[in-house]
Amino acid sequence: MNTFGERFKSVRLSKKMTQEQLANEFNGIYGYAFTKTTISQYENNKRQPEMNAIRNFVEYFNVSLDYLLCNDIHVIKELGQKHNMNNDSEFIELEKIAILINNLAEDGKILLNNIEINAQQKQIISNGIDIICGLVKKEIE
Repeated sequence: MNTFGERFKSVRLSKKMTQEQLANEFNGIYGYAFTKTTISQYENNKRQPEMNAIRNFVEYFNVSLDYLLCNDIHVIKELGQKHNMNNDSEFIELEKIAILINNLAEDGKILLNNIEINAQQKQIISNGIDIICGLVKKEIE
């Protein structure tokens, strides 16, 4: 996923919403007058939303601005800085971590701040892990 439209569609689908449902709910919350056609144009990269709308989409979908705008290197570096290992001699296979997290997202309970996340939130985690693994593979190839 290398375009705003692809990412935008992906996060909409992760919420299991139609374009019309998204437009109606988003309009109700943020006071826009988007239509199904507008959402389709965004997803197909025929139109770009204004910056204030993008900020609201970031909040609505609970994704980072960097992710939605395809600034992946920044996202990966930021994640790396937050999760540095103390001992450089220890290695963790990224794909094993991804498989573990995806399995937990499918079958187990995941807590965030001692609150169990729901199926939709688990799907967001799973999608994010898959995206990160793909980006890292792309960088090392």
